[in-house]
Amino acid sequence: MPGLLRAAGYKVVTHLERYGNVDGIGDPTIIADCGKANTVLLTADGDLETTWAAEILAAKLAVVILTNNGDGAVKWAARLAQGQSDIIEHLRMYKRPCSIRFGRNAKVSKVRLYGPRRAKVIVII
Repeated sequence: MPGLLRAAGYKVVTHLERYGNVDGIGDPTIIADCGKANTVLLTADGDLETTWAAEILAAKLAVVILTNNGDGAVKWAARLAQGQSDIIEHLRMYKRPCSIRFGRNAKVSKVRLYGPRRAKVIVII
């Protein structure tokens, strides 16, 4: 998938490139590292946006969450390439920290904004 995303114009840093063959890097560490590097985290872990909300807020991170993980890398890479402008538009529209749900239709379907009191969810129709 990294090669397909790079070909579509994405700048990609894989888990292997960042951490090598080290196993067991926890989500809080990955979130903090992506925040420090000012990168966007791409994941298929739908629970990440709520389970690690405090860490996302602290890291001032933007997360793009795929709506499922069952369709395979080739299909998701094509969708991410097709929906790149929609993702970028929403990343520019909403200040970090935020999470963006990206669907099978190659569109952003939901945005979650994190704040000191609570998160705000914006459903995109």
